[in-house]
Amino acid sequence: MLMEIGRVCTKIAGRESGNIAVVIDTINANFVMIDGYVRRKRCNINHLDPTPLVIKIQKNASTEEVKKALINANINPKKEQKFIKNFNPKEKKQAAETSQKVKTKETSPKKKKSKDNAK
Repeated sequence: MLMEIGRVCTKIAGRESGNIAVVIDTINANFVMIDGYVRRKRCNINHLDPTPLVIKIQKNASTEEVKKALINANINPKKEQKFIKNFNPKEKKQAAETSQKVKTKETSPKKKKSKDNAK
C-alpha cells in the first residue's frame, strides 16, 4: 500500500497545504490519520502528496514521538519546500509600490441652485 504507516507526505489541500505530515494510521481505502507538522486529524489521501521517505513509528504514535522521529530523520518544517512539486505561492506586493500611489477622492459635481426654483 502506498500510504503505509510512517510515510512522510506533504499536504496539498486546505489551510495546512505545504506542510509535512506523517501517516500514523490507515482508516480505510480513502482516509488516513496524519500527524507531524500539522494538526493530528483524519485526511483524505487525495489531499496528500507522498514522498519516498518512510520513518519507523508505531501505529497511533503520539505527536511527540512523531516529531522526534522527524527530527531524527533530519526532516524539519523549514525544508518542506523541497518536497513540494507544484507549489508556487503568490508573491507579496512590496509596500513601496502601494505608498507611491496617490489616493484622490472622486467628487460628484455640485448642484447649482437656479433662480427659477427659488421663486
